[in-house]
Amino acid sequence: MKFLFKYTFHLAILAYVSALFSGCEQDPKYRVYDYPVPVVESIYPTDGYVTTQVVITGTNFGDRAEAVKVFFGEAQSNKVLDCKNNRLVVEVPETAVTGNLSLQIYNKKVENIGHYTVLPTPRVITVTSDSEDGEGVADTGDKVTITGENFGTDPSDISVSFNGTPAEFELVDESTIVATTPADYQTGSVTVTIHGYTMTGGAMFNPNSKGDVTVLYLQNYKQPFAKANDESWKNGEWWTPAVWNQNAASFNAKGNTTVSGMQYKSEEGLTLAFQNGWDKEAYTNGKMWQVATLRPGKYRLEVTYAYTLVVTDAGNFISVLIAKGDSESDIPNVADLEQLNGVYVAYDKMGTANDSGTLVTPSFEVTETTDVVIGFLTSLAKGNSYFKVTELKLILE
Repeated sequence: MKFLFKYTFHLAILAYVSALFSGCEQDPKYRVYDYPVPVVESIYPTDGYVTTQVVITGTNFGDRAEAVKVFFGEAQSNKVLDCKNNRLVVEVPETAVTGNLSLQIYNKKVENIGHYTVLPTPRVITVTSDSEDGEGVADTGDKVTITGENFGTDPSDISVSFNGTPAEFELVDESTIVATTPADYQTGSVTVTIHGYTMTGGAMFNPNSKGDVTVLYLQNYKQPFAKANDESWKNGEWWTPAVWNQNAASFNAKGNTTVSGMQYKSEEGLTLAFQNGWDKEAYTNGKMWQVATLRPGKYRLEVTYAYTLVVTDAGNFISVLIAKGDSESDIPNVADLEQLNGVYVAYDKMGTANDSGTLVTPSFEVTETTDVVIGFLTSLAKGNSYFKVTELKLILE
C-alpha cells in the first residue's frame, strides 16, 4: 500500500512538472495575436524612380519594420526605412514596374492601396565646361554642359549644384542641361536632382578656390612619375621624366646615364631623383622645370621628399622654386640665386640618412596672369648623395 501511494505521488509530480515546462515553452513562441487591419490614408509621391522613397501614411502600422511588406505590383520593397504606427517610408525596389501597391502587416494584407508610376530613370553621362583651361575647369560664369538621358521636359522639376552651391541652368532638351557656374563654389562634383532623384556627375575645378591647385597648372607631379619613353639609361633604373624640362648639367654622358631624372627602385617606386655617386658624376647648377601660366593670386610650392641622403659638403645644394619666366635662363645659377625673380626654399638637412619631409617655399604673388617656371635648382659635388621627390603641390593661399 505504501509502495502504491509513493508510486502514484511520483507520477502526479512528474505530470505537473511536464505540464509546467510545456506551458513555458509554447507561450512565447506559439501564442497567436490578432493584429488590426492597417488603414492607408495617403501615398506620396505617386510616381518616381526606382531606389527613391515613398511615404505611406495611415493607422495600425505598428512599429516593427520586420513585420511590414510593401509590394509594387509583384516586386516587394527590400528596404523599410522608417516604421511608425501612422507612417511608413520604403524604397522603391529596382524591379518595380508601374502598377498597384499593396501593404501587408504581419498576416493582414490590404490590396490596391494606391497606384505608382515608375518613371524612366535619368542618367548623367558627361559634364564638360567651355573653359579655355580645360573641360574639367570652370570659372565663375562659365557654361557647363551636362549630357545624359531621361531629364524630362519640366525645368521646375530639376536642380543643379556645384559641390552644394545651387546654379542657374537651361534645360535644352531631355538629354542636355547647360548650367552657369555659380560664384564662390568649391571644387567638387556637379550634382543634378530630377524629381527627387540625385545624380553625381563629374567634378569641376574652381581655379579661384583656395587650396591645392596643382592639377590645373602642373603635369606629372606625383609618384608614380611617368617616363617620357621606354629608353633607359642604366640597368632599367633611370629614365627621363615626361613633361619636365632639363638642362645639360642634369645629364652625365658617362655610361649614358643621368644625374637628374626619374628613378625606379622596388621599395621606393618611381620618384624624381637627383644623385651623385654610384656611377653618377658630380654636377653643378642642374635645372629641372615646368612652365605654367598662373592666374592672379598668392601661391606657394610644397615638395614632399623621401629616401634622401645629402652628404654634408659646401658644394651640395638642393632647392625648389617658383619664378617669373618661361625658360632655363629664368632660373639663375646657385651663386646668383638671390637674383631669382621669385621664391625658393633650400634643403638644409645635410648628412641625415633616409630623410623625409616637405619643403615649402615662401608665398609668391602675381597680380596678373603670368608665366612662371616651377621646379628645381640642384648641385651635388660630393659623392654618394641623393634627393628623391614623391610629390609636388601648388597651393593657392
